Amino acid sequence: MKTFSVSKISSVVLHVKDTKVSAEFYGKVLGLKKTDEYDGMVWFLIGEGENATPLMLHPSEKPNPVTAGLSVDFSVDDVDALVSAVKSAGIGRVVQEPVDREWGVREAIIEDPDGYQFWCNQPLNG
Repeated sequence: MKTFSVSKISSVVLHVKDTKVSAEFYGKVLGLKKTDEYDGMVWFLIGEGENATPLMLHPSEKPNPVTAGLSVDFSVDDVDALVSAVKSAGIGRVVQEPVDREWGVREAIIEDPDGYQFWCNQPLNG
């Protein structure tokens, strides 16, 4: 008998080798809002308001990014601009160039400095 409920993802924690480099990627390149910094850890918000999800960068000597069997997707308003920002920043990399999908999104895959991959989706109008 179920006596509990799971209501949302409360945070995403990424173990990273260099929080300064990673913070530049998430803050300056992706434009996420930095909310706190303490004892080597850095917090950002993905989204706004009560639907925002905290993202924490946690220092780690040996980050172990999961790239098989797990997909984290970002909803973006301009996937081409995001890809251009990643390329011009020289931090992280583009794994898959933007492509239109038959299910109504334009998607690209990017990778942060530690190898974490994110699918970035923009709804297609039409």
